[in-house]
Amino acid sequence: MSSPVPVYQNVCIAPTLSGSAIWLVGVPVANEGRLEAYSISLTNINSPTATLVANQSNPLYWSSQAQKACFNFPGNSANPNSPVMMQQFGTNSYLTNIYPNGTIDFPSNFQGVGFVSPKVYSLSGAVGPVNWFTAVANVSSLTTNSPWTGLRMNGTEETESDRDFIISLYPTSNPLLSVGTYIPTSNTPAQGYHIVFDTIGGGVIYTALDSAAPIITSQDRILSLSSPQNVDMGGFTLTSNAVPITMASVAYILDQAPDGSTVMYTINPSQTAKLQRVSVQGNVPSFSASLAATTLNSQIVIYTAGTTAAIFNAFDTVAGSWSGSGLVTPYVYPTTSSSSSGSSQTSPSSSSKDSSSKAPIGAIIGGVVGGLVVIALVAFLFIRHRRRNNGASAATATPAAALGTGAVAPPMSAYDSNAKNEGYAVAPAPVLQQTYQPPMQPGFQQQQYNPHHSYIPQGFSMDSTKTSPQPQPLQQHSPMIFQPQQQPYVDQTQQAYHYTPPTLTAVPQPVQSHQIFQPQVDAASNPSYTQAIYTPSAGTSSTPQTPYTPVNQAHTPSSGATSPQYTPSNTQGYIS
Repeated sequence: MSSPVPVYQNVCIAPTLSGSAIWLVGVPVANEGRLEAYSISLTNINSPTATLVANQSNPLYWSSQAQKACFNFPGNSANPNSPVMMQQFGTNSYLTNIYPNGTIDFPSNFQGVGFVSPKVYSLSGAVGPVNWFTAVANVSSLTTNSPWTGLRMNGTEETESDRDFIISLYPTSNPLLSVGTYIPTSNTPAQGYHIVFDTIGGGVIYTALDSAAPIITSQDRILSLSSPQNVDMGGFTLTSNAVPITMASVAYILDQAPDGSTVMYTINPSQTAKLQRVSVQGNVPSFSASLAATTLNSQIVIYTAGTTAAIFNAFDTVAGSWSGSGLVTPYVYPTTSSSSSGSSQTSPSSSSKDSSSKAPIGAIIGGVVGGLVVIALVAFLFIRHRRRNNGASAATATPAAALGTGAVAPPMSAYDSNAKNEGYAVAPAPVLQQTYQPPMQPGFQQQQYNPHHSYIPQGFSMDSTKTSPQPQPLQQHSPMIFQPQQQPYVDQTQQAYHYTPPTLTAVPQPVQSHQIFQPQVDAASNPSYTQAIYTPSAGTSSTPQTPYTPVNQAHTPSSGATSPQYTPSNTQGYIS
């Protein structure tokens, strides 16, 4: 029997496998604890009809205040009674499977682990009656030090669902939003992508590989992330109200525009890492922070609850337009050259104008730099030439006559790197190549170097009556040649010397017997070093090894429980 669409504060929607309707699951505020599941026909989206399929009343588990997320099992389309999975969030994150025949499984949860939000609960694999998710838990694993965990949810028996904190790579612990995609296939391992956006304007894409193997040992894994790649945000910034949507291999994100309308982004991680804004033809719905969204064939369907009524809107991804009631004018974003959506482009005229205006600036800068280089080079050559002339003038200040008479130049106080002998300044050659021949005085012969002659330096005298030192010629001394004195030979004949050894007389010695060293034997100080043979205890080899029993499976509490909080037995340990 059809009825008006109910209004729920926290609701989730999911497509039916037939593709002709959607699931609507929620708990009414007026009837707390009653979980209701409707089938919504969108043949006329402006006047949708609702049909109640199943309900379950249990105030201990279901709450109208808790957020919810719904997922069908895309790989189980051949089963006409394939269920929709409903996950509730919060401290007691209970889940259940709702079947088209009106059956609802008893609520179950993972022991001691809850999930924080549907915005960080992403589908990243689907094969047969199994879905794989990557989610943020309300606790962190002691092994990985991360709240991210992998989930394998079973659409045939929910208690066969599993959870594992070890997922190889771990996204940011402060995510803004996550969205998943999956590659439709009938084979395992399942493959997909997990995209995580952080709170500082970035995002990372992970490749997800999902295993269907049973959990037998503690080394078996459910899901693993690999190959991280940064998202090209294209200058877009997501808000905290953004809602993720998975449409097989393509992900969509609904967000709030500055004027309160709805804006949509998309990314296909199997083809590109670029986030793009979806171009929309016509008007768009107003954004609501409590909206629920899902996909139906090639459409994106959203549910918005008002005070007394709820409305549906649908976006056709092929036509690029919205339908339904309550549509408003979309926000017009300013066109900038840095926009990645391609909607803003620089016109050819403005491009040529910018190019022409930038060309003279480059020429001016080049000319200024070149002029400075030339000026610096000229100044360098001038200073170098001036220093060289000053050095030549200082060296030629000594009178030529004094140099010609054989007098030496006075010692210089500063070291000249051009001098060949330390302590003396050698004048550099003048600019004009000239050969100077000092006049030789009569009778003066240049003395040749003889290594057997002793060297006697020439003296230097200063006239105290003059302010500047003047070289004075000194008396030339003939060099002295060292001649060793010869001693007269004296023949001193010595007498021959004959050596006579002394006579040694042997003295008999008493014969002594040889003594052999015998160490003292002390039994107390020489213990035996024989090691005892190790004998293991009898119970070691006969004790069978305890098989591994996983404790991370979904737990179904007793139907007679008075509290939703599950208290594990003392005989089982919690494996993170």
